[in-house]
Amino acid sequence: MSLVATVGPTGGIKNRLDIVDFVKDEKFLTLYVRALQAIQARDQHSWVSFFQVAGIHGLPFTEWAKEQPSLSPYQAGYCTHGQPLFPTWHRPYVALYEQTIQEAANEAAKKFTVDKEAWAQAAQDLRQPYWDWGFQLVPPDEVIKNEQIRIVDYDGKKISVPNPILHYTFHPIDPSFARYANFNTWKTTVRNPDRNKREDISGKMSLEADQVREKTYNMLKFNENWDLFSNHAEFDDQHANSLEAVHDDIHGIVGYGQIRGHMTHPYFAAFDPIFWMHHSNVDRLLSLWSAMNPDVWVTPGNDRDGTMGIAPNTEVNKDTPLEPFYNSKDQAWTSANLADTSQFGYSYPDFDDLIGGSKELIRDAIENLVDERYGARRPRGATDSALNLLSNFKGVTDDHDDELKMYDWTIHATFRKFELDDSFALLFYFGADGGNIYQSQNYVGTINTFRGSTPETCTNCQNNENCVQEGFVHLNHYIARDKGSFEPEAVKEYLKEKKLSYKLFTDEEKPLTSLKVRVEGRPLLLGPGETRPTFDKSQSIVTFDDVVTFVSA
Repeated sequence: MSLVATVGPTGGIKNRLDIVDFVKDEKFLTLYVRALQAIQARDQHSWVSFFQVAGIHGLPFTEWAKEQPSLSPYQAGYCTHGQPLFPTWHRPYVALYEQTIQEAANEAAKKFTVDKEAWAQAAQDLRQPYWDWGFQLVPPDEVIKNEQIRIVDYDGKKISVPNPILHYTFHPIDPSFARYANFNTWKTTVRNPDRNKREDISGKMSLEADQVREKTYNMLKFNENWDLFSNHAEFDDQHANSLEAVHDDIHGIVGYGQIRGHMTHPYFAAFDPIFWMHHSNVDRLLSLWSAMNPDVWVTPGNDRDGTMGIAPNTEVNKDTPLEPFYNSKDQAWTSANLADTSQFGYSYPDFDDLIGGSKELIRDAIENLVDERYGARRPRGATDSALNLLSNFKGVTDDHDDELKMYDWTIHATFRKFELDDSFALLFYFGADGGNIYQSQNYVGTINTFRGSTPETCTNCQNNENCVQEGFVHLNHYIARDKGSFEPEAVKEYLKEKKLSYKLFTDEEKPLTSLKVRVEGRPLLLGPGETRPTFDKSQSIVTFDDVVTFVSA
């Protein structure tokens, strides 16, 4: 039972917009800023305050919107991670936030003394924007840079106001934060902080952009069942990151500097306003993948981590209640009825021209969109055969009458998720010239964890200390650019020459003993006239265990 029903915004089915386009619409941006100001200023005990809605994800580990709320018995929030319900649980979560934003925007629209009808309609059309980090990792300055933001005042004049998208200010810092260093003293959310707590995020994003694009592409195109797609647990025969694993990387890219910011920690991440743009895009990618795999939805699995609403090691499936989200006071949402976003009053521009189309037409159109938006980018006028081959397999495919083959090369890392006491990151780079690992010619990519704290204070961690997580960093772009051949011996020679290396970034001074890192080449096949490659089962996966070197951070 819930005191607040999760029904989504009103006003019919409207598009969530890319944040790049959203900030150009002065009415949407103005109303969004005013709505954020309003809900961030609400008493932190109000169920519809920014603090309480964000707190569903992690701390303060208290039931949300219940008549007599109690503390979690599992030292956890409601969020589902490392299990099959990760994509679907976050769908009503973002819809709840979106309805909270729109309700506040409707109130803001009533205060305008000019163009009243236009402002009222804009509030009805307002939806939570998404940050398409797979296409453009560095978002607009309004999201990551500008302390002041330009909006329209209620009398129609332009004004500058403090930017509520940049941070959330706690009022006060909640007592439940007390045992978490830094988080128990920071008055605002912080992104990518150095040891003096200064933020610098755009440069790091520029380094990761190509890797995130390739991870997004492979996640959408090479995970054809729900287990592989939905969560970051280790599965047999996986060769691309799951949706959750790519999601984890974005949390790390935004949050992890010399010390950890709020986005690196599931207990605190949702307090950063960028979380909601990030998860709106996670939801969009779920919609794209579902369109490409129209007959696949949630399959059963175990809740390894445990949440406020689900006990650890419980089997979960499409009928598992998604606490604390109810479509009425006493009927919880389940994954079984969440495939259609229209019931929450939103869609995405990717589907604008596909309304009413058959599932085959929609599948083919979204496949093409993914190729064009996230696929390998062939340099204009390029004649390099390796780059052309990569584009055919991982992008817009040329017409071809022959059977095409290539090896798909990745760094594959597995580790026990809870071996260390907190989140950590693996950074891969080329060390041949001894240069700065943060220079673009040396930087390769990262694998990030997104998890709670030490087992001494986390029942989930104690019960699931042997849970294995995996992640992938893609190497094809570098190999095509520098070596011109995907053949195993050429690749091995190249990686040794480049001195492929990695560092472990953690707040602790102890090793990650469960870590296994290897380079894998999986043979791919593209039949005559085909546009979606398959694994070539006539050849074996090539594994190199001796081409990656660990370097102390």
